[in-house]
Amino acid sequence: MMDFRERFLTAMNHEEPDRVPVMGLVAEPAMSNAILGKAPIDLVSMLADPGMKEQIKEIIGSSWNEVLYGNFADCLEAAIKLGFDANWTIYTHMKLVDDPDFRSGLAWHDIHGRVWEQRVDERGNVVMNYVRGTCANEEEWHAWVERNGPLFDDFIRGAAVYHRRLADSYRDRIVPVVYTDTGIFESTWQTMGFVNFTRLVYQRPDFIRKVIEFKTDLYLRYMRAMMESGADVVLGGDDLAHKTGPLMRPQLMEELFGESYRRVSDLVHSQNRKLIWHSCGNVTAFLPKFIEWGFDGVFTLEPTAGMELGKVREQVGHRLVLVGNLDVSHLLVRGTREEVDAAVRKAIAEAAPGGGYILSPSHSHTSVDPMRLEWMIEAAHRYGSYPIAL
Repeated sequence: MMDFRERFLTAMNHEEPDRVPVMGLVAEPAMSNAILGKAPIDLVSMLADPGMKEQIKEIIGSSWNEVLYGNFADCLEAAIKLGFDANWTIYTHMKLVDDPDFRSGLAWHDIHGRVWEQRVDERGNVVMNYVRGTCANEEEWHAWVERNGPLFDDFIRGAAVYHRRLADSYRDRIVPVVYTDTGIFESTWQTMGFVNFTRLVYQRPDFIRKVIEFKTDLYLRYMRAMMESGADVVLGGDDLAHKTGPLMRPQLMEELFGESYRRVSDLVHSQNRKLIWHSCGNVTAFLPKFIEWGFDGVFTLEPTAGMELGKVREQVGHRLVLVGNLDVSHLLVRGTREEVDAAVRKAIAEAAPGGGYILSPSHSHTSVDPMRLEWMIEAAHRYGSYPIAL
């Protein structure tokens, strides 16, 4: 019988492990708290208290890395408790900024030049939503880069320490899959907003290429920092599509970002690591590009966007490892045990023969139900033993 690491890496090599590996996407405190039986922290209410607001801002500003490490240590503990073979780990850098445009009077700014709003969902869980970029034009972009120069270096150093610390603490119990979270395309357009970005692609192409070059160089530095943890598999990504197809024509993406993606693949492969690429939406039109760009695998294969595993496997063969495809809009939120069982069985039958498939939710959010994740893992153990006989 293989251990979790052997199982995961065997699948990444398009070989048949003892059974289909299962990867977790536990990331939200709401989920890890529910799995571990911890009481949630009502950060939104605390920030609404004038007496606590400045204290919390100070704690977040001075202890961000410790706060983030504690969150993802809990996430890995929760993933281990459920029985996952692997779970992603994410590092970012955010700060709280006074902003009268928001009801709370506060906004979150991240390392990529994006503004986020913090709110509470119907269950009382904290949710972060991207609202806008900080650089609407070229002048604001240059000012932002100059202003944040030292922060980029801090970000890279923090990422290296963070991922190494998580790996050292957990690699003997689970595969920590280091995830860059925000990719080159997303961080480029979200810095300025999609309307500004698409306008500037045609009106100021030299400026857009300058931004892409900056974002690519920062992304490569981040990749190097993550791989210092010794991670075997790197999860990169960009959301390139919506529910029905590409956000931009694949050929235009090739012209603007193709060389950047090849550089990412080359870097990861130069370190003898594997690269899985994350993209939500219907990425059917991009599958040939993913192969050209050198990616080893593709994730999330979102079923509600029309990504049918059998058709994807037929299209790419074993040139891409397939990861994901378990629905998080209904199935893993309120689906019956029979529905979860049937979805797992179907996914394994369509994608697992010959290796090269890793079962996973197609994404994560605060309404994904831990009990249904348990059902998913149990079904994977029941149907996923090799040789597949479904």
